Amino acid sequence: MDRLAALQLFLRTVECGTISGAGRALGLSSTAASRALQELEAALGLRLLDRTTRHASPTEAGRHLHRRLTPLLGELDQALRHAADLHGQPAGVLRVVARRSYALRHVVPRIASFRAAHPRVEIDLALTETTGLTPTQGTDLVIRLGLPAEKSFIGHKLAEDRRILCAAPGYLDRHGAPAAPEAVRDHACLTYAREAEPAICVFRTGEGLREFEVAGPLRSNSGEALRQAALDGLGLALLPEWMVGEDVAAGRLVACLALVPGWPLGYQQAIYAVHARAEFVPAKITAFVEHLRSPHAD
Repeated sequence: MDRLAALQLFLRTVECGTISGAGRALGLSSTAASRALQELEAALGLRLLDRTTRHASPTEAGRHLHRRLTPLLGELDQALRHAADLHGQPAGVLRVVARRSYALRHVVPRIASFRAAHPRVEIDLALTETTGLTPTQGTDLVIRLGLPAEKSFIGHKLAEDRRILCAAPGYLDRHGAPAAPEAVRDHACLTYAREAEPAICVFRTGEGLREFEVAGPLRSNSGEALRQAALDGLGLALLPEWMVGEDVAAGRLVACLALVPGWPLGYQQAIYAVHARAEFVPAKITAFVEHLRSPHAD
């Protein structure tokens, strides 16, 4: 392995915390990655990593090298990508980390049409329900709730933040629809099992926020699980319009309290595609974001 590739492997190892994980990210076996790092240390005459069977952490010399190399290799990588994209043709591997529930409904179905338009781009897609993600070295694009606070990132809105309080027609036939905000207390409510997601009992009125304690048969950290439970008639759910809008339009779910002042509040943050702010943004990132934002991309 050449010196530059070995240094990139070293940086990835520090970030991953394991040699095997860094090797997988770069298409190397654990044995090949470990050997390359040993050869790098021998060539430099320095021990860069302290190793255990499950973890690798940088030594003092390794931490110093990591601090110095990170911006240098980042600039080199950007320069090489700039040169490769001078012809304006998106190419290379696009590494995306996306919110799982949104990606399954609005990203994965668009990959085929994107690939048809840009066959030189390969997509490495990782799905997560983790919030607050930002692009790091090795990740080109993050699809997440809300914009990060850091000014070093740029976000492109993919979906609005409006949420719909809804239930299946069968559930409403059995229990009726809530006629006022306080009536949600008398219903089975399907809620998020996350501190970052308020329950569906929060309403904004002229007097400020009003909260109603609710209970129900299911709490989950997955919006898709709550959607399916709502479709199955288990109760009321407050879910993003991008998740249940088609269900409401098709009559599989019914919007509740739509005309009541103080629309029920949820975790009101839009979905954004976020990438690092840079003078040059690779064509593969720009093309993918534009494809996701296009209403005719399916």
